[in-house]
Amino acid sequence: MLNIATPRLSSAEWQDVKATLSAVADCGCGEPAAAGPVRSRIGHALDAILGPKKAQPVTLAPHLHDVREFLCESGRTRAIAERHVPALAAQGYSRAQIEALALLGA
Repeated sequence: MLNIATPRLSSAEWQDVKATLSAVADCGCGEPAAAGPVRSRIGHALDAILGPKKAQPVTLAPHLHDVREFLCESGRTRAIAERHVPALAAQGYSRAQIEALALLGA
């Protein structure tokens, strides 16, 4: 958990934070491993044993890629990923909203 104070936001700002976190909730961090012969055989064996995956990969809207990268890095480092802050600010997030995203999403 990040060691920052709870940001002061209006109700509308909290709603934006909530909507953003909901949009990236099932996206996960990192890219999936590249498919290859060994990975493919293991995947087929698991599908045969457990059944095929029911969930399709989540398609993330392009404007949310920066948010996901920010949340993933903030979660890994347990600090606000400052290098992603300018991209989020350019999308219209205030510093307080960015801190709230890090606090709740990391």
